[in-house]
Amino acid sequence: MTNNESRRRKRNSKNKDKKLLQEKRVAASNCEINNNNINNDDGVDMISKLSDDILISIISRLTVAEAVCTSILSTRWRGLHKYITRLDFSPTSKQLQAFKEEEEFRLHKVGHDNRLFEEELIRKCTSVIDRTLDSNNGGSILEEIRFYLPWFQITTCLNESWPIESGLVERWLDFAFSKQVQTIHLHINTVHLRVPFSYSNFTSINKTLKEISLNGIDLDDEGLRLLLSNFIALERLSIKRSDKLSDVHILGDYLIAPKLKHLSISACWDIKSIEIRDMMNLESLRFYHLRLIDYELVLENLPRLVELDTNCRKVGIEILTRGNVISEQLVKLKLSTYGPIFDMYDYTRLPKLANLKHVKLECSIYRDCSFHQLVLFIDACPLLQELEIKLTSRWVEVQYYYMEEVKSSNEHLKKVKMSGLSGCPCEIEIGSYIVRKATALEELVMEICPDKNDRSRQRARARVHKCFQPILRDSVNFVLV
Repeated sequence: MTNNESRRRKRNSKNKDKKLLQEKRVAASNCEINNNNINNDDGVDMISKLSDDILISIISRLTVAEAVCTSILSTRWRGLHKYITRLDFSPTSKQLQAFKEEEEFRLHKVGHDNRLFEEELIRKCTSVIDRTLDSNNGGSILEEIRFYLPWFQITTCLNESWPIESGLVERWLDFAFSKQVQTIHLHINTVHLRVPFSYSNFTSINKTLKEISLNGIDLDDEGLRLLLSNFIALERLSIKRSDKLSDVHILGDYLIAPKLKHLSISACWDIKSIEIRDMMNLESLRFYHLRLIDYELVLENLPRLVELDTNCRKVGIEILTRGNVISEQLVKLKLSTYGPIFDMYDYTRLPKLANLKHVKLECSIYRDCSFHQLVLFIDACPLLQELEIKLTSRWVEVQYYYMEEVKSSNEHLKKVKMSGLSGCPCEIEIGSYIVRKATALEELVMEICPDKNDRSRQRARARVHKCFQPILRDSVNFVLV
């Protein structure tokens, strides 16, 4: 009886093994079938089986140089780059590195006069752009064009005349407008030269362009007026490094740029006045690196303006301390200065910034008034939700400032970040004041200044941790970088 049971168990075990082996063979066969569905006998992958429209959509998200390289993948991809709907002439990282190495080599070989190399570089980049535009068959419509000439910034002085043919920029813009482009970036990466520009392209009505960014193009007052008057769908305008802009007048009652939402003006050193009135859709203003010593600034009837970003302290002071409708309707503010936030005679006139919720300040510590200014500014923002303070520099003699007691709490302030810290007592004091004021604080980020050596950074981290950890609630996410 025992022997019979033993034989029966062996037979059952063998049957189970055979059944399991058969299941494995079936599974392996299914995997092989699936693999054959993905990779055919002729080696064509599934991506290459996609339609031309989908493949063109994929490579349109690449730069022009990267899109051209897809032609070597297989014959299926060859020539598709001529039909892309987005032309981005910005350099790849490999191109950028190669040109920088070439420039360094020539700099050590021929001294500091690198003029011939840079002129040749400009001509080469121009040739690439011209050939690409001539070969583009992307139909009647392009979504976006980004011109970068040359591919990295030239810092030496070239000859007084631009080393390429006149009218080239205008021809590129004519091509873009003929393709009903919605976004144009035209950036000339030279420090000392500006490209002469005739605004013949801006004399006719354009209903498709929504964004234009001009860098290093000498656009004058009349060119700006024509651009704003005739590009009726324009929503975003950025002008940088234009030496011919003098009087900027953007007046909505003259039907100028009725849909304009975002305006950025930077490094236009000869501007004497800025007047912006009756722009019903304008949401954000950005003013950077403007001289504005003797200037006139007029901002009136901008009902949707909620964001201001500037490193021109005089602009920030003039807007914030007026106590007008503009300062009261701001929601986001980024103010970068090379000194204290306000002059000593200005911060005492700071009104309530009733709607300000997101603030980023980049400022220096300069005597005790800097901390008093910060306290008054924070107190003037009753609905503040996020606050970031970046300390760019500090005076050595500033060591300690006794902060006043918190007079009013802020139950809306959730996130606070302080960077550029050295761990000195005055920084600890201002941070402590903010923590005591923010009764509903959720996150505190403290970042030590990266310019210090390792030992100084460790000591600063230890000091900051020792001072802040005991006064924070357990629910606060405390991050010390």
